Amino acid sequence: MRVMLMVFPTRTHVYSMAPVGWALAAAGHEVRFVGQCNPREVASFAETGLDAMWFGTELDIARHRQLQVEGNNAMQGEFRISESRPERYTEEYVRNVYEHWVDVFRWTTPDSLLDELVRFARQWQPDLVVWDPMIYAAPIVAHAIGVPHLRMMYAMDQTARINAQYRDLRSDAPDPFVDWMSGAVARFGAVYDETLRHGVKTIDCHPSYLRYDGVDVDYLPARFIPQNKPMAIPRWVLEKPARPRVMLTLGISNRQVLGVEETSVSDLLDGLADLDVEVIATLNASQLASVRKVPDNVRAVDFVPMNELLASCSAIIHQGGGATIGNAVVNGVPQLVIPGTTWSERGSAVAQVKRGNGLLVDLEDVTPGSVRKGLLRLLEEPSFRSCALEVRDEMLTTPTLDDLVPEFERIARCR
Repeated sequence: MRVMLMVFPTRTHVYSMAPVGWALAAAGHEVRFVGQCNPREVASFAETGLDAMWFGTELDIARHRQLQVEGNNAMQGEFRISESRPERYTEEYVRNVYEHWVDVFRWTTPDSLLDELVRFARQWQPDLVVWDPMIYAAPIVAHAIGVPHLRMMYAMDQTARINAQYRDLRSDAPDPFVDWMSGAVARFGAVYDETLRHGVKTIDCHPSYLRYDGVDVDYLPARFIPQNKPMAIPRWVLEKPARPRVMLTLGISNRQVLGVEETSVSDLLDGLADLDVEVIATLNASQLASVRKVPDNVRAVDFVPMNELLASCSAIIHQGGGATIGNAVVNGVPQLVIPGTTWSERGSAVAQVKRGNGLLVDLEDVTPGSVRKGLLRLLEEPSFRSCALEVRDEMLTTPTLDDLVPEFERIARCR
């Protein structure tokens, strides 16, 4: 069986999809990443050990940083897909978010790229396409050549949520997604159907509490598999800390997509400075440029393998990215989330507060005091650790991607 993997070409997306590629390759199938080349992320693909092929023009995310759409900004404008407060879901809000993101998906799917991809797919004849929610070129290509396709989540399912909200309010008004996709597949002699929206099924390697109610998606739950940048593990990472160890990370998505951090690094560090903890902060020189003095209890490092470090941590403070949540979940670590606004960070944080394994401090509420208070609660109230261990155990009983390979093979045969 030949399998085509298609992702938005940034490290987080590549690493999130790599484990399904490994599972399929280990079962003897031919697996290949296919898509646009981000020249700054070629190494990320190589680090997975899977083949990659580039098509279309380069997609340098740093040069197309803000995903501009028709004079507004889908990432930083007034209407954001990351919003999770129901009282803000006015008709205007939902309609704007939905229409803006259809434009973003079209932006990542130029006709010239589609033409190249379909030509290659007709030549290579994949049996299955696996894609992430940013790359709608994938279901178009799969539809054009008549093969099944599976969507794979890298975080909470924001597209399914906004689709459901838009469906509930639009009545019989034209749907811009359907209009666009109908025209796209028609160019290759195919007809629109609803699998183009969410795939035949959707692979989801996140805990069940991160799934929205009321969305029309057929999920395949799978165990989260940590994937970090390959490197030698520093010996201190595996040594038992003398006092509670706390990881602080702001991820890389904001820097890659927005170009800036959304919260104050100084406020975060000031809130931790007088606590009897060891803070491991994955902050580089540019992130620390505004910090007058790094506190004595903080070890600042550019990068450290997250999964291995979290095994010795009592808590983690982070921005709410899907991969960071997954690493924390499989290690049973309570989480203090200061949610960014790139995708589903706040929705994930709210879900964790409800589940009981984490706390939330909104960006506008970040102060040294609020960060300190939140972390102390995670460290001092045993319910957070107990719940985090329950969530870990639930994840460890979820089928692995290896377990799901027979299902992937069955789907591929249903042509």
